[in-house]
Amino acid sequence: MSRSGLLVLIAVAALLALFPADAPAQCSMCRTALEQNEEAAAGFNRAILFLLAMPYAVFGSGAAYVLVSRRRRARQPAGVTAPEVRAGLLPADDPVTVTS
Repeated sequence: MSRSGLLVLIAVAALLALFPADAPAQCSMCRTALEQNEEAAAGFNRAILFLLAMPYAVFGSGAAYVLVSRRRRARQPAGVTAPEVRAGLLPADDPVTVTS
């Protein structure tokens, strides 16, 4: 897409955002029920926000897990994997018994 086409797209999106229309987002029965009961309308709006936040929470948790695991791996010295090496006990330090 050319730069002028992108600018036109952004301008159209900005104009549409400035002039919101009454969006028919609900069925007629839901709209009638929510217009009559303010408490139900508030609960409905909270439920919509909850459903909107869940994908961000799930993907954000996954991204945080990956980030933390990468940082932990970067802090470990390279090549240190065996518990004996981490404790400072090398196999050569073990006493060797020679049987004849």
